[in-house]
Amino acid sequence: MKRKTLTTAVLAGLTGVAGMVSVSNAVNLNPDGLGQVLLYPYYSARGGNDTLISIVNTTDNAKSVKVRFLEALNSREVLDFNLYMSEYDVWVAAITGNAAGGGSLIIPDSSCTVPYFFGQGTFADETARFGSVDFVDFAYTGPNDDSGPQGIERTASGYIEVIEMGTLVDITEGSAAAATHVLTNVPGPGGATVEVPRPADCQQLVDAWTVFGGTGGYWIQDELIDHEMPSGGLFGGGSIINVAEGTMFSYNADAIDAFSTAILHTDPGDIFPNLNSGDNVSNVFINGVVDTQTWLEGVEAVSANVLYDTVMNEYVIDPAINSRSEWVINFPTKRFYVDGAFAIDTPPVDPFTVAWTGDACEPVAFQFWDREEAPSNPVIQPPIISPPPPTPPGSGPFTLCYETNVIRFDQTGGAVPTESEILKEPRFATIPMGDFTSGWLRFEFNPDDPPVHFTRPSAAGIQYLGLPTIGFWVNTYSNGQLGGGTVLANYGGTFKHRGSRRLQIAPPAP
Repeated sequence: MKRKTLTTAVLAGLTGVAGMVSVSNAVNLNPDGLGQVLLYPYYSARGGNDTLISIVNTTDNAKSVKVRFLEALNSREVLDFNLYMSEYDVWVAAITGNAAGGGSLIIPDSSCTVPYFFGQGTFADETARFGSVDFVDFAYTGPNDDSGPQGIERTASGYIEVIEMGTLVDITEGSAAAATHVLTNVPGPGGATVEVPRPADCQQLVDAWTVFGGTGGYWIQDELIDHEMPSGGLFGGGSIINVAEGTMFSYNADAIDAFSTAILHTDPGDIFPNLNSGDNVSNVFINGVVDTQTWLEGVEAVSANVLYDTVMNEYVIDPAINSRSEWVINFPTKRFYVDGAFAIDTPPVDPFTVAWTGDACEPVAFQFWDREEAPSNPVIQPPIISPPPPTPPGSGPFTLCYETNVIRFDQTGGAVPTESEILKEPRFATIPMGDFTSGWLRFEFNPDDPPVHFTRPSAAGIQYLGLPTIGFWVNTYSNGQLGGGTVLANYGGTFKHRGSRRLQIAPPAP
């Protein structure tokens, strides 16, 4: 029997006025780009790529923020730390490759972090103060072996989470908020001094998390000192730049607002807070109505806000203009459903169907069209007798196996490279486009009925259909026809994925 898919009218009847109550007090994907949580779908430090990131505090309050870098395959942490931002502060950093083949974080910014990575030179010579720290493999090797690849190169690509832990209050001298900001006289043009905002005392914040002879700093004694609940107002972005190839691709971080009504401030060596640390009520704009649901776990409220039944975007692979296209498909909450070390129940947990055992490959369907509405030919599978014949190698369903997936588009019969041409990802999927050179493509997470990808029921007995997905399309063009065939210019851009949402009434328990 088909499960009942809700129409807009039924949805409106279910939510009604209740669906519009306390919108600001439930986890939501903020369309204005401001929030308590920022999700950056992808970073790359491969093949000459560097990734630049920024975090902006738009409020007049200082904030404590958890910054976390996760590798692409199974979202195991490769670095995280606490960032303490002053009011109206901007923090920037770069991810680049290192000699060991992994990723490193370069910090040219003096904002307070714990540990404090920024250099110890004078403010007059900013270049001498750049800090750096290498990404580490501790979370997926040794006793934390997750059955995936063990090399440090696994840290060279992934994605980023930023979680506001609380608002810093009390600006009196000696407080944590006061330590993040002060007006400082520094050398200016012509030998004059200029007054600029600088951190007042980042060492104070380091000491607050330091044990001295058995006695802890003030945050070890009480992590809530100088804190109130998170207040939001963060935004950020990323840029993937390849100097040798003359390309740069930028994107905005997705912003989750009203994530938590509790203070989440923790030790910089703590893996918490994470995306399961927030509130468990979600507000999702679907079919023209705000749908409010209460879930068993906080991460399910985050997932609901980025959960799509279909994901759509464009492609251009026209050889006449030397164009290439790749998609990033990121499942930012997948580890809480498939990885036994983090899962909210015995994995796999809906909406995912495969547990992590070195990969976790979800079968998905897709169809594409060219710019003149011509569709690709769908694969037709007639009924067969039992037992079925063996599946020929390479002819199985299309799958997305990782937390962060890179998909390249190519015409049929082309040689498959060892890494994707744009993002330089060694683990990628290829979609052969035949004679199609431009158009759009749609991923379908539930191509059949009954669906296979759907959430656990909410308290009201509602299931969202699809998979929690963020990401973008990146495309490049090169002009090699001028100047005697020399490449004079490269062009490119990124475009956020679009998607459709669907939900249903959960069927009765068997």
